[in-house]
Amino acid sequence: MADGGEAKDPAAAAEEAASAPINPVGGGKKDDKVRIFVKNVGNAPILKTTEFSASASSPFSRVIQHIQNKIRTSEMHKDAVIHLFVNQSFSPSPDEQLGDLYKCFQMDGKLQIDYALMEAWG
Repeated sequence: MADGGEAKDPAAAAEEAASAPINPVGGGKKDDKVRIFVKNVGNAPILKTTEFSASASSPFSRVIQHIQNKIRTSEMHKDAVIHLFVNQSFSPSPDEQLGDLYKCFQMDGKLQIDYALMEAWG
């Protein structure tokens, strides 16, 4: 009976894993989008577009590049170093997937990213 119980546990675990995806946004679907809301902090310039979407499978570095490109178009900020924070608390690793960040930290259906020209939190 103990052997039967042990045999059922791995099967049950495998069945659960098959029915609930481990990484729902990393499955390669191109339709998966993450809504991103960006907000300036301190003396960082305000962007004209504060909301946009990106692929859930994209790394956080794509958001870093996007915001840097927008801010560096200004002559005054052409060499600016941009610091990005999620929910005013931490700066994720550049290789972190946007879908994972969204799944854990979204509020009201959007991933809030704050940007600054100097470290503000973290």
